[in-house]
Amino acid sequence: MSDNQQIWTIQRMLEWSYKFFSDNHVDSPQLDAQILLGHVLGMTKMQLLLNGARPLDASELAAYKTFVVRRAKNHEPVAYILGMRGFWTFDLKVSPAVLIPRPDTECLVEKALEFVNARLKGRVLPWLDDSPARLTYESVDDRKSYYDAVEASEALEKETEAWLEASASRLKDLSDEDRRRAFESEIIGSGAYVSSEAAEEAKSERVSPEVSAKLRIVDIGTGSGAIILALASELPAEACELAAVDISAEALEVARDNARQFGLSERIAFSESDLLEHYPGNADIIVSNPPYISTSEMLELEPEVKKEPVLALEAGAEGLDVYKRLIPQASARLNAHGALFVEIGCTQSRAVEALFVANGFKHVRTFRDYGQQPRVVFGVKD
Repeated sequence: MSDNQQIWTIQRMLEWSYKFFSDNHVDSPQLDAQILLGHVLGMTKMQLLLNGARPLDASELAAYKTFVVRRAKNHEPVAYILGMRGFWTFDLKVSPAVLIPRPDTECLVEKALEFVNARLKGRVLPWLDDSPARLTYESVDDRKSYYDAVEASEALEKETEAWLEASASRLKDLSDEDRRRAFESEIIGSGAYVSSEAAEEAKSERVSPEVSAKLRIVDIGTGSGAIILALASELPAEACELAAVDISAEALEVARDNARQFGLSERIAFSESDLLEHYPGNADIIVSNPPYISTSEMLELEPEVKKEPVLALEAGAEGLDVYKRLIPQASARLNAHGALFVEIGCTQSRAVEALFVANGFKHVRTFRDYGQQPRVVFGVKD
């Protein structure tokens, strides 16, 4: 790739990169070229397109050439080249010591958040109802239902304002809470009007005793800290204790760095442990994205994936070795009505569900990711 006194503009550099990556069997040549060059120049993909005639100076060209060689010749993952990967709302630090976070794992985060929030509010989730119509991922709330809920909330707010204007004189002596309850009674049809004091008294009697004021959540095999950091960013500190363990000291250092970067290090207790063997105490929710690739599947992985730590990928002849250890440990350590969420390979749902049932879990089911692949197995400990 000689310069030959040519002017290497952004457009020419990208065109050359596409071909060079393709010739070297890089799976996504165009995307990878845009990401790497954008990182060198501090530009978005749109800015690269709008500034195609801009020439690269000598230092930019040298930095980009180094990235290109690492990607094409060494098949090093883009995330390791850049030292970061986007997950949830974060740009996480990553290194060859940790598994690169994948978007599919966000499905696990979403379901865990839904469960935790329901526990904190004393509500029963629809997917804890064993009705067959409610066993699929599509039937419970996802990103679409979130936006539907936002729209419904906005519509309800407008309806509330209109009703309050029409009833101003009748409601002028009521508290804000009593106005809301009156509105629910008459407009939403929630039943007879009850004062806020009576409602609070009834609420204290309704909340089930297992609902804890503070839940302990443990992430097993935390790696870069992607899952526990996402949970920490969404859950109130006063309601949850968060912990993360990993067998790798190097991985834990990456996770700690990420926690410090995003101001969450005080929220999470990190410890070195082989699964739960050296973790003290019990938990209310356990989450994990453990190794689940079989020994034979490891041989067929793309060169880029083989750059990731084997310890975070391989799990024996069937890819089930870690589940066979983790699920019994979780069953023994979970408090009453606690839950276990594990990520799985897309062919493993029946085998992992069977391990859940054999270890005393109830309400066992599998949720699909946004590619419609089985991705997360869930169960509740009695």
